Amino acid sequence: MTLHDYAAAIRSHAIVILLLLVLGGAVGFTTAQFLPDQYRSQASVMVIADRGDTTSELVQGATYVQSLVQTYTVLASSPLVLDPVITELGLDTTPKELAGRVSASARLGTVVIDLQAVDEDPQAAQRIANAVAAELSVAVENASPRVSGGDAAVRVDTIAAATLPTAAFAPDTRVFIGGGVLLGLALGLLAAVADRRFSARLATRADIETLTDTPVLGEVGHVADGRTLASTIRVTPDGAVAEAMRQVTASLRFLDLQQKHRVLMITSADAAEGKSSVSLALALTLAEMNHRVLYLEADLRRPSAAEFTQLESAVGLTSVLLGEETLDSAVQTWAVPTLRVLTSGLLPPNPGQVLATDQLRAVVEQARANYDYVIVDTAPVIAVSDAQWLLPIVDGTILIVRSGRTPRANLQRSLRALAVGDRRALGIVLNDSRTAVSSVYYGDDEPPAPRGRRFLGWVRRRL
Repeated sequence: MTLHDYAAAIRSHAIVILLLLVLGGAVGFTTAQFLPDQYRSQASVMVIADRGDTTSELVQGATYVQSLVQTYTVLASSPLVLDPVITELGLDTTPKELAGRVSASARLGTVVIDLQAVDEDPQAAQRIANAVAAELSVAVENASPRVSGGDAAVRVDTIAAATLPTAAFAPDTRVFIGGGVLLGLALGLLAAVADRRFSARLATRADIETLTDTPVLGEVGHVADGRTLASTIRVTPDGAVAEAMRQVTASLRFLDLQQKHRVLMITSADAAEGKSSVSLALALTLAEMNHRVLYLEADLRRPSAAEFTQLESAVGLTSVLLGEETLDSAVQTWAVPTLRVLTSGLLPPNPGQVLATDQLRAVVEQARANYDYVIVDTAPVIAVSDAQWLLPIVDGTILIVRSGRTPRANLQRSLRALAVGDRRALGIVLNDSRTAVSSVYYGDDEPPAPRGRRFLGWVRRRL
């Protein structure tokens, strides 16, 4: 993955990352509230050499004591010290458990040892710290070698008794919240990158380009629920959606410098990927450039042109195939004077057989003679075989994939199904793209939806 891919992953999962971040902070705060308060009390002791009458003896004694300080810090949390503490204070614990609540550390370059005790009760913490200091002194005296007169060579004196702690040092709510936020952020970023890297569905142009050399003709952004690409273009001809479709048209013209591809079939891998909406928008865009265009609806299973255009659906392609109407009498003008629409007509019980007839070939050839471009909208290529029956009579095919919906495997299966001999799909259009280009140079395609509706729309697209 490139830096652009990482940035796109974070941008497309921004809401998920934000939710996990907030959830992590909330979990951290809640956890801190349920944990018991912990109090810490500290006593300090000094290790002292008992004898030293001359300068030489004093230096030797200081060196000897310095070498013992680290040993005594270990001794402070040993059963030799903690067993008497437990007995003296009547604690219901074991030396091992108590050692987890007692710590000893030597101050750097000194013979001072700080003894800390932690407990849920501040008074208990104070008593334990003082008791450990007292018992450490006893243990050191018992273990120390003797000098003349029978006194211990080394003793431990308390130089600062433990005080009663007034505030708990743990749990630190800010630390828990910060840790939860960082954990939530890390999980959100990991989920975004993993979804981008391992998701079975296509999301961006880069996803398509990693799977195939078939060119991506363009990316078309999301339009409001209940609207089509064509209706959006008509309402906002200077909007980002209209410009995206013009870019698709321009890409087609660069692929077709010799003008051999005038009959174009538009299909998709599966249903609900927007092939009919893109087909009609492409036809409208071509017609706006003063080309004579026929939109021919060859999807005889789930047609939608009549719903998109509000045109009559009873007379259409099947009427021409049955000889009930001529092509000229069956077509209807829509949107602009140079755009004609031939709806599906009455649906036959055997769509595949109808599309394989010589009558359909004749209709397409007549349309080729009468129009500059013929846009043939047909059923999804994986779901049924209709598109494959049409391949021999069209000049080229454009495959529509929908961002966040079309599986990677379906893209590859579709391209294989559309490959006949040396012919391949002309290109791919990414529909409903979340990374489609927007700019202040374009008008708004639609007024901004309320935030709740925008969020629900985002959830629907992700699902």
